[in-house]
Amino acid sequence: MNLTAIRAYFPGRDAEISRLEQLADADRPPVVTVLGKFNHGKSSLLNELIGESVFAVSDARQTTQLDALEQDGVRWLDAPGLDADVMSEDDRLALSGTWEVADIRLFVHSVREGELDGSEQALVTDLAADATHSGRAALVVLTQIDQVDEATLANVERIVRDQVGALEVFPVSATRYKRGREDGKHLMIEKSGMRALKSRITQVAAHVHAARAGELLTCCNVLRGHLVIADAALRDRLAMLKLDRNQMIAEFKREFWRLEADVYKKFSEV
Repeated sequence: MNLTAIRAYFPGRDAEISRLEQLADADRPPVVTVLGKFNHGKSSLLNELIGESVFAVSDARQTTQLDALEQDGVRWLDAPGLDADVMSEDDRLALSGTWEVADIRLFVHSVREGELDGSEQALVTDLAADATHSGRAALVVLTQIDQVDEATLANVERIVRDQVGALEVFPVSATRYKRGREDGKHLMIEKSGMRALKSRITQVAAHVHAARAGELLTCCNVLRGHLVIADAALRDRLAMLKLDRNQMIAEFKREFWRLEADVYKKFSEV
């Protein structure tokens, strides 16, 4: 597949072509990208999902690249925290990790912040639409549930479920899970909600390669549709150019014949 030629033909569709490039790599492991706003518990969640303290956890914004780890046949990405500056380099990388690289997207939102704000809801809406279109999974993870009371948690969860529509929602506490795992407290592990999330990720990851095949077909069909439209536009342009040419030739002939008649008349009068 000549992606360089495709890029040259579709200069405004870099994200789609970059995704096509990822899909063309049949040996690439399933990729899980964790995304969300800064300080919503993304890195802590990732560390507990993989069982290692690999990703930096800090109150300062540190992740400015797509931090990655491959473990047990799955590649995990910690995307830079999203914020309002969509032109920044770290937001560009977060978007790349979300739309071009990821097979499974975990959208993280801390229940301490209440409902999703406008930018989060817009992103979740886009993720849901893409999940329907491409077949890629998008899961909503409500983090830090140990930091609010049960009534607040129930209210926030209800509102967020209304906001995200058909997307699956998983309330979790990475802190509870870590303590339960380290201290052997099974009830704390169960209350963390992490087992349900890990199980769902495992289920989805097992079907990634089949999902990619369908997504690859969809991508190719979309690009083929764009080619058909571009071809039709070029044909219309060519037809217009031919019409203009024929009109110019006809006008030239009429003018030539008029001049020829004038010259013939003048010579006849001599």
